[in-house]
Order: sequence, then structure tokens, then C-alpha cells
Amino acid sequence: MFSAPQPRSRLYTTASAYARAATAALSGIGYESEGVVALERALEDLHPGCHAVAVPMARVGIYLTLKGLIRSGQKVILSPYTISDVVNMVLCAGGVPVFADIEDGGSCNLDSRAVLHLLDTTDDVGAVLVTHFYGLICDIEPILDACRRRSIPVIEDAAQAFGARWHGARAGSLADAGILSFGLLKHVTGFVGGAVLTRDEDLAKRIRQEMAAFTVFPRKALLKHMMTGAGFDLATSPPIFDTTVYWLFRHAYLHDVKFFNNKLDTDSAPVSYSIFPTRYAYRMSGVQADIITAQFASFEKNVQERIAKARLYAAGLDGIPGLTLPPTRDDGSHIYVYYSVLARDRDALAREMTRRLRDVQISHHRNCAALECFSRFHRHCPNAERASREVLYLPVYPGYGEDQIRANIDVIQRFARGSV
Repeated sequence: MFSAPQPRSRLYTTASAYARAATAALSGIGYESEGVVALERALEDLHPGCHAVAVPMARVGIYLTLKGLIRSGQKVILSPYTISDVVNMVLCAGGVPVFADIEDGGSCNLDSRAVLHLLDTTDDVGAVLVTHFYGLICDIEPILDACRRRSIPVIEDAAQAFGARWHGARAGSLADAGILSFGLLKHVTGFVGGAVLTRDEDLAKRIRQEMAAFTVFPRKALLKHMMTGAGFDLATSPPIFDTTVYWLFRHAYLHDVKFFNNKLDTDSAPVSYSIFPTRYAYRMSGVQADIITAQFASFEKNVQERIAKARLYAAGLDGIPGLTLPPTRDDGSHIYVYYSVLARDRDALAREMTRRLRDVQISHHRNCAALECFSRFHRHCPNAERASREVLYLPVYPGYGEDQIRANIDVIQRFARGSV
């Protein structure tokens, strides 16, 4: 009888977090606690010299930060390899997106040379938004140097890099402002949530003033996020995943059943808009903040476990034709949210891995510079286009077995030998 593999991903949720949030959301007791203030102080301790402002979602933090830094009509240089709502937050803040291609290779981060070229050739740039993708600090120093000479603020999208370090400083604290995410899929999670970090006290005040008109995140909305998380946790629990869920999704993938396959696409229908959605106009609740703060004592251990698993992949996959690996870092500058590889025949490889009882995921990030909804901002970004076709996620989450990693490596090696 065939055995199911471990699932491609697991949430970092806990039973105590569900219990705490459900109790507060259902009863109202402790829902609007002082936890937000405690979270902000804890973030400031982790990022010395920064002011921290809790926000309902990372994308709202991008919007509020840009709104506080740029004039309407100014250009914002950013990566095209991202989710569509990052681009939309630039538009909602009054900015004009200007896409700079990502690096050639496995980093999936902005190419600093492309950014510097745009700074030299583009007028009225109001900000540069860099992204630390998949937990890897981008090549930020040349961008910081060039922007400081021009008095242009740099904003870090560190939604996937909470805890990553560069020369001792954490992601989000390296530039003029940084955006953190504590969403459901993140390795520190409040089911939903985010924060802005900035060394600019006036910017922090402007963001707080803007949010003063927002209401507290609705209890029903938090319950909805919790139910989504509970469904994910239930589906990936061994009894259910091993006997039902894996086989259902395996069949759907191998037979192209879009109803199930689309469930895994977090940005399935990108659209363009420039009016800030009222559904985002909330403040974080106290109970969300309490849940997030409680995880700060243990997230570093999880980071080290992911780095150790990444080393196993790097050793086993090195030199395979048609495969580009992410940078191998031991200095804390890459925390490996996934072990993301670029595979020349990604879709065929993912199908073969699925056929051979492995559970992996192709990236659903797109080249936003080529999307029809952003056609007026089109720019040729071949590396982002390649990443959108080739990125494959290999699991590294805490608890994912070394035997599973070896099995993934074995199938990839066999596939490569058959494809040469």
C-alpha cells in the first residue's frame, strides 16, 4: 500500500492561539486589550532604533507608509515578482509603479543594478520598495547608498523575512521603513496582522493619525481567518491528510481538476484598483497582538531548523542540470520560508514528483509587469517572467522529516537523469 508523504506546508498556529483568539472573539472579553502597545514595544526591542506601528495587514502597512512618504503622481520603483495587491497599494497611495527586474539566478530578489539604472533614468522617483523574498535579504546596500544621495526613501517589504539579519540588524530595520507580516501563512502569525517599522518618528505619527479613523478588526472577520486556519490545520493533520486530502489533491493535480488546484493559488484573479478598500481599513485587535508577541520567544529556533534543512537540499541538489538553487547562507541573511528552486522544466518536475508520491508546490507569484491589469505600467522583465514559470517550493518547515527531504532529492535527481 502506498504511503502519503508529509504535506508541503503546515501552519505555525497553536492550540493555545486558537483557544485564546476564539474566546476573545466570541465573548469580547480581552479582544481590545492593551496587547497592541506591548507588541509594538516588543518589536522595538527586536529592532533597536525603530518605532513600531501595528497594522491589520502588511499590504495596509505598504499603503500607509507610501502615503506618508510620497506625493501623488510620484514614481515608486519595485519588483514585479510579487502579489498584485502590493502593486495596488502603490496605486492607492497615489504612486506610479515602475518595475525593476529581479536578479538572474535563484534569489528572486530585486536586481540592484536595475534599480540604480532606473534611478539614473527616471524622473520624480518618490520611493524604492525592495522585497526580501522567501526570507532572503536582498542586495540592499547599493540601493540604500544611491537613494540616500538622492534623498529618496527606501521601504523594505519584509513580509516573508521576519527575523532575517544583515550585519546584525533585522529585516525591516535596514532602510527608512519596513513592513512585516503576521498573516496566516507566516512563521509568526496572528491569523492576520502586520506592522510598520521606521526610524522616522514623524512618519510613525502620520501612520497612527491615519489609522485613528479605522475601526478595530471585526471579531467576525478574525473568526473567519481562524476557521480558514483550522481547516488548513485539520486538512494537513496526519489522519486526514494521509488517508484523504493528499490523495484527493494528488488526483486533482495529475488530472488538472481546476476546482481543487485553484484552491492553492493565493492570487488567482489579479485586478488593478487605485481606491483604498474599506475592507482593509482596520486596526489590529489586542488579542491578535497578544498571540503574535507570545511567539517571539520561539521563532528563532524554527529559523535555525529551516536553515539546517536548507543545507540538506543544497548538498543534495547541487550541480543538477536545469536546476537553479537559492543562495546558501549561514549568517542569518536567509531564513528559508521555503527552499525555493528554479526548475527549467518545473511543471513536468512537479507532476513527476506528485506521481512519485511527493507533495510540493509551484509558485503562484506572477510577473506583475506583464499582467494585463497593469498593462499601462508594462516593462520587459525577463528574469521575473522566468521565475513566474520556474519557481518550485520544497518544504523546510519545522517537523518536516529529513527522510522526506532525501526522498524529494532522490526524485529530483532521477528526473534530471531522465531529462538529460
